[in-house]
Amino acid sequence: KRITVITQGADPVCVAQDGKVKLYPVILLPKEKLVDTNGAGDAFVGGFLSQLVQEKPIEECVRAGCYAANVIIQRSGCTYPEKPDFH
Repeated sequence: KRITVITQGADPVCVAQDGKVKLYPVILLPKEKLVDTNGAGDAFVGGFLSQLVQEKPIEECVRAGCYAANVIIQRSGCTYPEKPDFH
C-alpha cells in the first residue's frame, strides 16, 4: 500500500492514502521558541516511520512526526534533549 506525506512547515501535514487526502494539524510553536529548522523534515520522517513500522494508525504516525520535528526546531543543529517525552 502506498502513502504520500507532504509536510508544509507550520501548515497542516497532507497525507494521501487509498485515493483519499487528509490534512493533519501540526504542533504550533511560538516564533520566539523557533531556533533552527535544519533537520525538521528528517526528524518528522523518523517519528512518522517509528510508528508506521509498528502498524499504528496514520494519525499517530503524523503526531509522532510532528512531535519529533517540533523538538528539533527548538534547538540549534540536529540535536535532541537527553530524554524527549513523546507522551
